Amino acid sequence: MANITEIIGGQPYFDAATGNMKNKLLNFWKGTNAEYTGTTLKRSGGALSPAPSGATSLAFTGLTSVASGWDIGDTVYITANSGTPGRTTGTVSAVPSATSLTVTVSAYTSADTANYIVDKYDPNTLYLIT
Repeated sequence: MANITEIIGGQPYFDAATGNMKNKLLNFWKGTNAEYTGTTLKRSGGALSPAPSGATSLAFTGLTSVASGWDIGDTVYITANSGTPGRTTGTVSAVPSATSLTVTVSAYTSADTANYIVDKYDPNTLYLIT
């Protein structure tokens, strides 16, 4: 993701959820519709074995293939097939192959072993689709 506002100095923004003015840079992402809806920002079909119980490291296998765009240190969001525990934030700690990721999280527990989604759709980013 590009942080375009670094070039122009950034702008504070109003966080409606908290009612506070935030002095952070606004993020912008620009790409094609295929990149947005495809595997550049989202991998699906992830499997974990066994189901995680208080795990701090999740080694996903069987994800949709992506050749680039996933790097160590990236912030990602994990959603279990059942929706429990909800969308959880993590950090990519390893990219062993084009179909697997290792993500570091805080004490993650889910009954699911398949159909996880790992995405990079940041709620504080404006997505420009070309």
